[in-house]
Amino acid sequence: MRRLIGTALSGLILAAALSFGNPVLADDTLDRGIGSEWSSLDPHVNFDAAAGWIQMDAYEGLVTFDSTGKVIPGAAESWDVSADGKTWTFHLRDGLKWSNGDPLVAQDFVNGVMRTLNPDTASEKGYYFYSVIQVKGAKAIADGETKDPATLGFKAPDDRTVVVELESPNPHMLDIMGGFQVPPLHGPSFEANGAAVFIDPTKVVSNGAYVIKEVVPQSHVLLEKNPNYWDAANVKIPKVRYLVTEDVNTELKRYQAGEIDITYDIPVNQIEDLKASVPDQVSIGPSTEVTYYSFNLKRPPLDNIDVRRALSLAIDRETLQAKIVKGGAIPSYSYAGGFDPDYHGPQIAEATMTQADRDAMAKELLAKAGFGPDNPLKLKIVTTVAEDRVRLAQGVALMWKKTLGVEASVDSMERKAWLDAFYAGDWDVFADNLVGDFAGAETFLAYMRPSAEPGYNWVKPEYDAAMDVAAQEVDPAARNEKLAAAEKILLDDTIFAPIAIEPTRHMVSPNVKGWATSAAGYNNSQFLSLE
Repeated sequence: MRRLIGTALSGLILAAALSFGNPVLADDTLDRGIGSEWSSLDPHVNFDAAAGWIQMDAYEGLVTFDSTGKVIPGAAESWDVSADGKTWTFHLRDGLKWSNGDPLVAQDFVNGVMRTLNPDTASEKGYYFYSVIQVKGAKAIADGETKDPATLGFKAPDDRTVVVELESPNPHMLDIMGGFQVPPLHGPSFEANGAAVFIDPTKVVSNGAYVIKEVVPQSHVLLEKNPNYWDAANVKIPKVRYLVTEDVNTELKRYQAGEIDITYDIPVNQIEDLKASVPDQVSIGPSTEVTYYSFNLKRPPLDNIDVRRALSLAIDRETLQAKIVKGGAIPSYSYAGGFDPDYHGPQIAEATMTQADRDAMAKELLAKAGFGPDNPLKLKIVTTVAEDRVRLAQGVALMWKKTLGVEASVDSMERKAWLDAFYAGDWDVFADNLVGDFAGAETFLAYMRPSAEPGYNWVKPEYDAAMDVAAQEVDPAARNEKLAAAEKILLDDTIFAPIAIEPTRHMVSPNVKGWATSAAGYNNSQFLSLE
């Protein structure tokens, strides 16, 4: 994520941007912007999508994803599924190795899942295995009821076979078998060094196309081609450097100078000029990222649904995106809709009203809760330092002030601090987002299950029950219908205000070949080349 830069500097950078030519290739290293510093390099803990780019280069799952996000074979060369859809058998490639030359076996994937589920790991990704897909025994391990791997439906009957047993069939099974979700665990190095092994380049052992060679806090992570990767012969770029680029304007300037080949983002106030001047270098496309403003249900008066509804209704989403942020996001009144054309989910109840009518209702609800000119509601919005997210927060704060008299301050912070603040509960309103693992409603709705404990302090057995009913449906249309019923329960409780569906935005050097838009953000470096 990035800091907001003043107008004068932005203007200078814009002038330069309109005159730059093709960046010059100076070396054999692909330089990629990553926004704020990575939150974690531990593959079984990291839940940060940008840091996941590093992870997807360094670790390979049972499957991987091509440059468009399509599932392709990874460590597993093939797989079979039982007639009832509940048992998946993955067949590993012959001769797989870790980066240090050790043999990679099926049990390494089982051990990775066990570590992710282990409560002592404190991973945010355990819900993948008992909410997104329901692996037998996964919830009991995550809840600390047992540590016995024999109870888990993720097994290695031999060195080249991984068998996954599900409680119910899931059409998105393969989307959750990638390196971000199912990285293997190299036992010897982990046993010798513990979690520290994942941040020490002299000790880290991985199985992907690249291996981590250098970690410089607040600067970069350098990866080098892994000669022991099974498809090393087809990995064309020797080195990849992920650069911390907190300020989006400075990142663009470095791109112009040829220091960066692929940016993390594009300054929103310069998009149109860049599209006009260097259209072949601007990559903007659909993504599976949703933004929403979460309310802290443990902090009065946000425990009052009337207050939460008032705040949500007073956000003019169209004005926010068209006149304030101007980053190409699509205003949204739902949470999981807009990705799968076959999913027809609900919107918030007032979505069809005019904004004027929503504002009038918001005033009534807030007054009913006891707030007004003589007793203004005071809130803090916690957001990242990214330019578009700061603009968004400032816009929302102004709308709340104008419509409701709410005094909302904006606290912008670096990505890791922002995530830490969320789990510490140190916020009133959290500028939230989630990048879906696939273009479908279930990836979002599974994350919000109270039993998945995403950190919202929301207790709703009815929602969990509705998701369980959906999980039993094999027919896609029937499954989507049940998922829509679950989303209505979620939206009706207003634990957050839906904001928008975000696009991907990158500047990509003409020297980079093989780049394509991937909605879920899978742009593995191994499928790119430099000319």
